[in-house]
Amino acid sequence: MKTRPVRRSAGLAAITLVAASLLTVGGAAPAGATPGCTDETPPNILTDGCDDSTPPETVLSSSSAPNAAGFVTTSTMTFTFSATVTDGDAGPFGFECATATPAAPSPAWQPCTSPVTLSGLADSGPGAYGFSVRAVDTADRAIDPDTLLGVGTVEDTPDEDPTPAGLSWGQDTKAPFVFVTRSAYDEDTPTQPVVTTPTLPLRLNSNEPGARFECTDDGRPVTCTGGRWDMPATPAGRHVVSARAIDRAGNASAWSAPVEFFVPLDLTRSRGWRAVSGRDYLDGDALRAARPGSRLVLPRTTVGELRLVAPSGPRMGKVRLRVGRRDWHVVDLSGPRAALRQYVVIDRYSGVRTGRIVIEALGGRVLVDGVVARPNRFPTGAQRR
Repeated sequence: MKTRPVRRSAGLAAITLVAASLLTVGGAAPAGATPGCTDETPPNILTDGCDDSTPPETVLSSSSAPNAAGFVTTSTMTFTFSATVTDGDAGPFGFECATATPAAPSPAWQPCTSPVTLSGLADSGPGAYGFSVRAVDTADRAIDPDTLLGVGTVEDTPDEDPTPAGLSWGQDTKAPFVFVTRSAYDEDTPTQPVVTTPTLPLRLNSNEPGARFECTDDGRPVTCTGGRWDMPATPAGRHVVSARAIDRAGNASAWSAPVEFFVPLDLTRSRGWRAVSGRDYLDGDALRAARPGSRLVLPRTTVGELRLVAPSGPRMGKVRLRVGRRDWHVVDLSGPRAALRQYVVIDRYSGVRTGRIVIEALGGRVLVDGVVARPNRFPTGAQRR
């Protein structure tokens, strides 16, 4: 009697293979995802897929960059952005954006494409606006690499940039105003006062808190500060000061109307005169005549107004002055005691003359300190930068 071999059907073999596989799954954990994945592959019924654990990075640029104080001077901002990868992932990549405003300081992420333009923004304080963008691996985000059966063993890492690119800023598009006032007063020439103090006290203000200031003196830059500012009143002669305010965003005001003043010429010692020290005198000293007839002769100049700056007192004497070969003008220095007094020798309405200025002591105790010699024609505009 012959023995026949037993045949297994194909269906039985498949069942046996599945059972063996299930025993394997239940008896030991399967291998994790393949390392170094550049994209994600979906799992099959029994096997984990592959997880791309390297998300894309985001590169952002803006049409305007905030200054050191965090401000821009435009009401329109344009942002361009792109994605970069370090693992060779071919994508495709998309983007999500979030725009923060004073009305919505915590916005939600929304799909977006480059570029994004924000326009018509209202002026605001620093940090009032914010724009953030993150690159997204759109193909990988839709895939969960865990197996469909059993407990997942592959972590589905984020498929968007975990460190979004962003920019925050404040906006200021309006130029400030500048206000310049002076405390020097001159009864004879109120708009062009003669200043005998070591400094010219000015006050600079703006309608915008935190503004800084730029100043010029006869068109030359000079350092100045807000609030009370004492400008050194040297050298001798005419000075025209202008200022402008610059706000925290960098907007500059128009230059102010010119502020004019005049510094007397301090007299220097010559034969027949000796220096007398005193803190209230111009540059700390005045000149005393050794005897009647002592003269001081100044260089040739054009004079429309002439003043003598000198101490006065009850026992002071007299001097006389002239320009070129014109008539002498006598000045009586007696009067209330004062370290610095201005005597108008030739007023600004008496015409212009040219020549050397001569000062001569006539008698008594004579001290002189300086002179104001200026034309009576004053430019109407200030030199501006």
